[in-house]
Amino acid sequence: MTALALSLAAALSWGTADFGAALKARSLPVFIVIAGMLIVGSLGAAAALLVTEAPAPEAQTARAGLAAGAATAIGLTALYQGLAIGPMSVVAPISAAGVMIPVVAGLVQGDEPSAVQLAGIAVAIAGMLTVVALAEDAPGSGGIEGRRGTAVLLAIVGAVGLGVYFLAADAVGSGQSGWFLLIGQLVAGTALAAVIGARGLPMPSRSDAVQIAALGGLSFAAWATSTAAVSAGDLSLTSTISSLYPVVTVLLAVGFAGESLRPGQVPALAAAFVGVGLIAGG
Repeated sequence: MTALALSLAAALSWGTADFGAALKARSLPVFIVIAGMLIVGSLGAAAALLVTEAPAPEAQTARAGLAAGAATAIGLTALYQGLAIGPMSVVAPISAAGVMIPVVAGLVQGDEPSAVQLAGIAVAIAGMLTVVALAEDAPGSGGIEGRRGTAVLLAIVGAVGLGVYFLAADAVGSGQSGWFLLIGQLVAGTALAAVIGARGLPMPSRSDAVQIAALGGLSFAAWATSTAAVSAGDLSLTSTISSLYPVVTVLLAVGFAGESLRPGQVPALAAAFVGVGLIAGG
């Protein structure tokens, strides 16, 4: 149950952070937003290592961290750019389709969820995919329909990045999560800093920097809790629940960004929550 609670906390944190970052990326270059968030994440991971006095990183942890860093840099950039130029009610659920990568990998590696939990995985994923299908022509997308195709492609890249991250996290040994997070955040942050330098992008204002830092703290909480969940439970189960973050993003987009849901999307979102209940209760 601890692993499932951590996964749910990750979903709530990720969904909120993604919504805030997407709004910020509509007024600032996406590289600036993500790099600032990753700096905060790196500081958080470093602080956690100092407090826990974790043992030195293992070679496998370093390799997993490098893979996670690359996936984070590419996946987050694509996702946030997609959320910035397209309707969040379309982009966010598509990005969650990446959960199918760790789910399949977990089952192949020997995860043995119960029949009820398998049903929960199916219901949760079906609910998210139904939201996507019904959102294609959803109203209230802010006059950005012409860029919907590009946003969808970016969401798919973001989905693959998320799936690769979960696979990398699953390869981390006991007591190595802090190093995994630090290496991953540093690799991704360094890559994006290089892009910022190469493009000569301006630094954000003080108020923007404060907001980005707050989003970075929320995002780091999501990375940390999702990594801990994967380490503590079955990959197929924990990754499914963590990947329900688009439900939060979509609800925030409807409540605060003027987007609308089609009638069929409401039961689809409800189905995603039912899937979580089945997973937790199985």
